[in-house]
Amino acid sequence: MSAAPRSLWSRLLWRAVRLVHRFDFAVVLPALGRLPIGLGHRLAAWRGALNAMTGRDWRSVALGFRHIRAQSALGYRQLPLAASDAQVRRWVRERFIAESRDEYEARLIADRRVPELVCDVLPAGSLGQLVNRDRGLLLLTPHFESFVLGLTFLARSGAKVSVMSSAVTHDPRVDPAVQRHFTAKYRGLENFLNGGRIVDLELGTRQFYRMLKDKEVLVILGDGPALPNGASMEVEFLGARRVLSGGALRMAQRTQSDLGSYVCRHLGGNRYELELGPIGRAEDPSALSAAYRFLSEAILKHPGGWWAADLLPSMPVVQEQAPVSTTAAPPPGATPGDHETLVLTDSPLAASQELDCGLRQLRKQLRGKPEALWHEATDAQAAPNEFLQRCSAPYLLVLLEPALLATASLPAELQACLSAADAACAVAADQRGASGEWAIGYTTQVDFERYVARRQSLPPSASWDGVTPWAYMVRVASARELLQREPGLGWQELPRAFAGRTVTAPRAFVHSYGEYQQGAREEMLELLPSTVRRLLDVGGGEGRFARAFIEQRGGEAWLVEPSAAAAKAQPHDRLRVFQGTLEQTDPQQAGLFDAVSFLDVLEHMEHPLQALLGARRLLRPGGLLLASVPNVGHWSVVRDLALGRFDYGPVGILCTTHLRFFTKRSLEEMLAEAGFEVVRWRHAGPAMPEEFERFIAAGAQAQLAWDTESLQTESLHVLAALR
Repeated sequence: MSAAPRSLWSRLLWRAVRLVHRFDFAVVLPALGRLPIGLGHRLAAWRGALNAMTGRDWRSVALGFRHIRAQSALGYRQLPLAASDAQVRRWVRERFIAESRDEYEARLIADRRVPELVCDVLPAGSLGQLVNRDRGLLLLTPHFESFVLGLTFLARSGAKVSVMSSAVTHDPRVDPAVQRHFTAKYRGLENFLNGGRIVDLELGTRQFYRMLKDKEVLVILGDGPALPNGASMEVEFLGARRVLSGGALRMAQRTQSDLGSYVCRHLGGNRYELELGPIGRAEDPSALSAAYRFLSEAILKHPGGWWAADLLPSMPVVQEQAPVSTTAAPPPGATPGDHETLVLTDSPLAASQELDCGLRQLRKQLRGKPEALWHEATDAQAAPNEFLQRCSAPYLLVLLEPALLATASLPAELQACLSAADAACAVAADQRGASGEWAIGYTTQVDFERYVARRQSLPPSASWDGVTPWAYMVRVASARELLQREPGLGWQELPRAFAGRTVTAPRAFVHSYGEYQQGAREEMLELLPSTVRRLLDVGGGEGRFARAFIEQRGGEAWLVEPSAAAAKAQPHDRLRVFQGTLEQTDPQQAGLFDAVSFLDVLEHMEHPLQALLGARRLLRPGGLLLASVPNVGHWSVVRDLALGRFDYGPVGILCTTHLRFFTKRSLEEMLAEAGFEVVRWRHAGPAMPEEFERFIAAGAQAQLAWDTESLQTESLHVLAALR
């Protein structure tokens, strides 16, 4: 079979896998959650066994981790246990079953069936340590057996239990059915935490420090490898001294909290067992050692119950050796002009003003001299084998994602990484791995530049996590040699094909805005009352918000979108798509609606007031208007103006396509002029940085009347009703 038909067959097969995957999470799992618990567990085990045969879980399907089964086997072989190949295969199978049971138990949580479950606690009476505390308590647990249900059993002690989670399931590549599964799981879980909360790590660590200072119980997964841009620690874990993520320990120590651990096991039917490990003071090194010794012993007793075994190869074993300098010397004779750049222009934003603006910025930052070393082409126009033969520079910078924010230091940092690690390919870090103390908090170009500059404190190179990058640099000679052996490789496949010769450059950072127009904006549905059954979404791109409304509320929706994005909207029997403007929408044809939504749309309009007046004629009496707009009064814009900066960019508050700018006051006045009365406000945005808080404090001493609510608001969300 030739390469082209084989590639087509592979794509068709993968598409079929994704359809089955969607059906599994949308239909099969919810059905299992309604069955008697004993039967549900047996069917969940069969489901896991099937997943083991295909090597499929939600990460492998959504994020491209198709090697999950092989990586798990590699992890199990690194355990300090004598195991045959058959034993490892059995553990891998059990790993998929344990993960499937966890997903089934998430349905029990979402359906509020936790009171039907019985849990024994070991040691007896140990949960009493969780209540009436004089210090915060950080509990570590691994991706092991029924750890999520263990949260609910911890809270049965009467303690207020909060959980650190990650927004990885919000990745746009994750199927909507999977996203709904996790949303239902977390919403259901909060009903059993005695007032505790589930908070994404990506929102920053300040709230977790506050929880511990308030003497609450905070649960964090303790089996995560250190990210290239995150805090790390060395600890004895699973038979070796390994490097793991150290952000949790830092929080516990800085808040003078206690540190402990737990595991939760399924005993059969509706019975579970929760075992609490020893608890000690976080500043005492023996407490950390005891916690990881407890977790190691639990995993080694039942390796197949640990469904994060694929992460073990990413936890480096600490070797005793002489200190190594972390300052990378530049490649011999290298200058920023020693590279060519290839931008692959395939993007959902192709031909948009946002992408045009972003590409202009990239050319200005990265092109260098001579200009002939800059290339833009689609993936089909630039085959690696042919393109690399024409390269005249020793390095090639490849931007797989053209919708990128970057800084002028990107090529030099990637070259330095190649030199420091003696590697063939260096991958730029990006926001998908930015968490903990390196969680993204930039809003404007100034913020982004400062963030990248701050990353210079990181080492020049680190191990690569295997996720397809958005930008990377290769040694041209090494790439030519590789393509002689494997001439059919594509640009996306090159980093993985180099295997151990591909590394990450933590100091080289890019941010993708390729999914800028494709968000479902499901958080806005929380503002709409349940009485809304017909929705008109104006400027909704490909209609993801309209579909979310239909699927979660069971109503009917119309999408009005003037751009070609409307043609890409996925069909639905209760979704009507109209490619045109609001003014062209005929109320005789469309009828009247319960609500009209403008989600990050009004700021792009030349006459937003006229649009609001136009919405009136399509609303029934008492109809609602749902809107979100960026707040130009946000602290980042105020700070930039004080620095003499007002940099337009492809995205953000100062997006190049924004024609109008709003504050809460100006938006409220425009709504009133259009005949709407505000029903509810919501102010969205991360916490203000300490440096700006000091700026406000200094201004307050000068008797300046700051609007601190506005300064902290990045996006204004409003629900208004016809007067």
